[in-house]
Amino acid sequence: MDVEPIFCAEQIVIPHNLADILKAYTKEVIRRQPADIIAFSAKYFTNLANVASGAANTQAPTKEQLRQVYTRGGAGSAPLNESQVSGLCKQAGVADAVVSKVMEVGAFDPAFVDLDKFIFLMLAMSCEDFNRVCMGVFDVFSDNGSLPTEHFMQLISFLGPDMDPDVTQAFLGALEQELGGLPTITYMEICEAPTIKPKLGLS
Repeated sequence: MDVEPIFCAEQIVIPHNLADILKAYTKEVIRRQPADIIAFSAKYFTNLANVASGAANTQAPTKEQLRQVYTRGGAGSAPLNESQVSGLCKQAGVADAVVSKVMEVGAFDPAFVDLDKFIFLMLAMSCEDFNRVCMGVFDVFSDNGSLPTEHFMQLISFLGPDMDPDVTQAFLGALEQELGGLPTITYMEICEAPTIKPKLGLS
């Protein structure tokens, strides 16, 4: 690659979002303390690129749109095929590019699309951080602000390990133990779980 040499400060142009990207990346490295920082970095920026490309030149779906897809699709009561899911998304005004990207990221079988997973991935790719994903789960998948604990655990499990290296089986197992006594949960209740609290930024 031919790169022009830099001779003076005036030649340096810093991208407007470089500081925010590096700050977020540095925080993740410090928080997770990866054994192999090169492998971690490759996965981190690959996931970041996937999310960015999914939203590039398209408007991210709103929670209202996701809720509409969820309810019209039977609230996950039965699997749908890709054509049916695409039709529901089109009715709700979700961009075709977003649908295609989620199908790719989720590696869905076109003949058998888990609607819960599909909508959750759309939500996750539209949110800035894990905390907003958790808040969105209760907005999209709940009628009254609470969810069966088992349903919440299933949704969060869709993040790991490819989309979020923190969401391991050990993480999910510890969280399930902490929430196990509750048949249903609210967002405020998950904020009190010691396992998930730091990841929500509530230390």
